[in-house]
Amino acid sequence: MSRRAAGLLLLTFFFLAPLHCRKADGGTDDPVAREAEDALVAYLRIDTSNPPGNETTGATFLRDLLAKNGIPARLVGDDPRRQGVYARLAAPGSKEKALLLLSHIDVVPADGRDWTQPPFGGVRSGGYIWGRGALDIKSLTIAQLMALVDLKRRGARLRRDVIFLATPDEELGGVHGTRALLEKHPELFTNVGFVLNEGGSNETAVDRVLFWGIEVQQKLPLWLRLTATGPAGHGAVPPGDGGAIAHLLRALTKVEALEHPYRLDPSVARAMTAASALRKDARGKSLRLLTHEPLDVQAIETELPPGYRTLLRDTVAITHLTAGSAVNAVPRHAVAELDVRLLPNSTPDDMLASVRKAVGHDAEVEVLLSSNPVPDSPASGELFDALTRTLHAAARRAAVAPIISAGTTDSRYFRARGIPSYGFSPFMLNYYDADGVHGMDERIRAAFFGEGVGVMRGVVREVCEKR
Repeated sequence: MSRRAAGLLLLTFFFLAPLHCRKADGGTDDPVAREAEDALVAYLRIDTSNPPGNETTGATFLRDLLAKNGIPARLVGDDPRRQGVYARLAAPGSKEKALLLLSHIDVVPADGRDWTQPPFGGVRSGGYIWGRGALDIKSLTIAQLMALVDLKRRGARLRRDVIFLATPDEELGGVHGTRALLEKHPELFTNVGFVLNEGGSNETAVDRVLFWGIEVQQKLPLWLRLTATGPAGHGAVPPGDGGAIAHLLRALTKVEALEHPYRLDPSVARAMTAASALRKDARGKSLRLLTHEPLDVQAIETELPPGYRTLLRDTVAITHLTAGSAVNAVPRHAVAELDVRLLPNSTPDDMLASVRKAVGHDAEVEVLLSSNPVPDSPASGELFDALTRTLHAAARRAAVAPIISAGTTDSRYFRARGIPSYGFSPFMLNYYDADGVHGMDERIRAAFFGEGVGVMRGVVREVCEKR
């Protein structure tokens, strides 16, 4: 997920008193939440940076934690260094569709020189739990795992199977993770009818939720690599055309100059119409700018924050540059990588053609990751309605509505197969902590994490237990 989308991707919540309670000092009296916090700290200390991945170390930790609680679990995946973990609680005789609790083990790399705390230290400090993955998304994995443990310990009578799956490679598109498992091991997903995954958006005012967004659709990823080539040689005798780096700079300048006009995607219009109808505040008025054409560009630029504006246009971000090895040597190659995000009804072909035309002969364009449009998950039905009931029961004044995410998750692989998938994360997140996602000093408030564990338990009970 992109850092720009971070504020939209994490959900926040606070008001499930029956499932948890908070101490005045910011701790928790919930023994399950305390147990979950210890598990998160230990999990954050496992470096599963992708690249290179090595997610099997994290998968083994999760497998052993499940086994310790009497839940059979196994490693899955064909690469012994990059496996996921899978567990299934069965509901004997049930004909109901199974619920899949999905998350990912890998995290983006972190440079510890820029952090206040070690990124893989799992440090508790200042009321926070620090570490790469604290928000994206090891906290969700532990919350889902504890929901499964809760069902097992109580001997809950289930009306559907519940599956726990934590996968590798999501941060680089899921090709070697979720997609590979779906293609090579379809037996893992027998009778799956619903997916609960990361994503979504929440807006809060201090400790009160104003709006709860359940992600039903997302922008499409198109990741590109630009490679420029030129003569290598001594820096004292540079090539007349500037060499590979100069070619790459010219190509990137042309790509940056491409225009991406605002346009209203049907998925965005549907979701924002539903959200704005439930919002009676100033933000509801702003969201109505996203519901109909012609678009009021001036109002969009002045009234909507960047996260919402990205839902009205394709975006291109230059995210990685590689060239040269010495100050006095002209390199043979220079490489740039681009993170392109397309509106949901787009196809990658048009953008790819535009980039190639702009780049011309200055660089070769290679596609690293591409995704075609997939259908929205319905903003109604068994899982969506259960989420809505649970959240309304917990915070009656908070609106609950579908939203579109500017980021990308593995949910798209299930939507492409017609399986409703919803972005949901149970943790309250203040806006000033959101920059930690894919950035420096990623951390989650310990109290908010404990509360979120309770929220996840409540959701899974609502969806899966017999009444």
